[in-house]
Amino acid sequence: MSEAAEPDPHDALRAFLREQVRLSPNRKPSGYASVRAVLPEIKALKAKCRTDAEIRELLIARGITLSLATLQHYIKTATRELAGHKPVRRRGKARAPASAGIAPMPVRHEPVPVQPATAAREPLPARGHAPGSNAVVGHRLSTKDL
Repeated sequence: MSEAAEPDPHDALRAFLREQVRLSPNRKPSGYASVRAVLPEIKALKAKCRTDAEIRELLIARGITLSLATLQHYIKTATRELAGHKPVRRRGKARAPASAGIAPMPVRHEPVPVQPATAAREPLPARGHAPGSNAVVGHRLSTKDL
């Protein structure tokens, strides 16, 4: 007795999504990917005394729209990356470099003595400053000690 296998309820969804993948256009490469791909040609143009602004206009004519500062940054970053340097990421907090072979010292937190809320203040002398100090009383008066 063979039992008939139940059809998978997701077959129609899979077929629909496969069709959408086939019909979807490919994504256009990013500006950085485009600059990185044509970096040798950009370097050759710069060697022929072309400016970054002229190179930017050539890229705009081919559909790659970048500001001049962004183009300069992409050229610098791609040059460093192709030379073998890691890309510099500067988001978030800077981390302290880990010391080789030295374990960090444990930090001991000592409790800070807390003044009770009802502690009485010492009364100030009649002239408004502590005895023995040559403090000059300014023109601004405070009402906290009244």
